[in-house]
Order: sequence, then C-alpha cells, then structure tokens
Amino acid sequence: MSRVAWLLALAGLLLLVAAPTAWHLSQVPDTVGDLEAVASPFVEPTPDPPPPPELGPWGDGLTPQQPARAVEPEPVTAPVSLRLPSLGIVAPLDAVSLEPDGAMEIPHDIRRVGWYEPGVMPGEPAGTAVLSGHVDSREQGRGALWGLKSMDVGDEVTIEHEDGRTTTWRVEARTSYPKEQLPIADIFTRFGDPRLVLITCGGDFDRSARRYVRNIVVYAVPVTDAEADADAAA
Repeated sequence: MSRVAWLLALAGLLLLVAAPTAWHLSQVPDTVGDLEAVASPFVEPTPDPPPPPELGPWGDGLTPQQPARAVEPEPVTAPVSLRLPSLGIVAPLDAVSLEPDGAMEIPHDIRRVGWYEPGVMPGEPAGTAVLSGHVDSREQGRGALWGLKSMDVGDEVTIEHEDGRTTTWRVEARTSYPKEQLPIADIFTRFGDPRLVLITCGGDFDRSARRYVRNIVVYAVPVTDAEADADAAA
C-alpha cells in the first residue's frame, strides 16, 4: 500500500471512532428528566432571614402593651342601718360580739338590730354576714324584726353602709329551727358565696324558760347591678 493510501485509511478509521462521540454530545434529551440529568446543577439562592421581632419594654419579641390587671372589688365599709321595705322597717345597726356564755349579743333596745362584727361584713365577696334582733319585749313592745316571720322569697333587704353606699339583697329562703338545732357552723361562716342572714325569735313562748322555743331565719343573696337595672327598668 502506498503512503497516501495508508494515510487515507487511517483518517477514515478516526472518523468512524469520533462520530458516535460527537453524535452523543450533540443530542438534545427528549424528556425533562433527561434535561435535569445532563444540565449543570442549579442551586437556589438562600432567602433573606426574616426581620427580628420588635423589642418591647417588657422583653424580646413582646408587644409594647401593658399586661391586663385584675379589677379588684372596692372595699366595703361597716353597715349602719337596715331597711326591710316589705315590712316598712328601718332600723339602726349596732356592731356586736359574743355574750359571756358564747351567744351572739343582741342590742337591748329592740328597735335596733345587731351585726356580728367578728364575722363577715355585708358586701364582702365571700361568707355570711349575720344580723340579729329581738322579736319583742314585755317592756318595749314589738321589735324591729317582729315581721321577719312573714317575709317572702323575693323580698328585698337594703343595707346602708358607713360611707353612704348601699347594698341590696333578695330573700331566697325563710325557715325556722328549734333553738338547740340552729345550724351555727353553716350560718357563722367566712366561706362560700356571699349571703346575708337575719335571725330573730319565734314559735311558742316557753313561760317557764321565759323565751321563745324557735329561731326564725331569713337567708338573702346580693342583688347584682344588672339585676338592679332590670328591676328599675321594669
């Protein structure tokens, strides 16, 4: 073979080897998956970090709003008078304590009513405020609480306080107990929902013991502002 023929044959062989490689590199993939396989990897840009929260005066990230405060009830003052509209009774209230024998004091003047000062003040948020008075007297006649035995559920009781404000109560029950069975622990309590209790004597009169045999007890609950407004509008 001449030198020229040998060179031409070598050139043809190189062309056959290089052609598939050139064809492969020149092909366009038919699918998106092929494009992703042959394309250069793409790195998404990192997003900017979120802005820091505003700093409030009470700590990082808190809004500059003062925390809500619980509304405290206004303090009540001592009761000074009692009004029973259904009976037409208005009576002064005296702070009383205990007799030497442990019984609750009652004002000697039957026109006055005692408020048990060591206990709960009418209008406090919990417990039972206790008022007590004589039903009558041989020397003085009928007492301020003579008509307590005829009070009905729904009747109102008004207490005037030392500062001029008033609290209003509504009778929810009236009952009587033998004196020896008066529920002392339930009545003279600082616990539970606010109540007002009025006590006087009743039942038959024991002439030998010179006292009535029962106690008349009226239980009343506070009238809310909303209830008072509804009553006024009715």
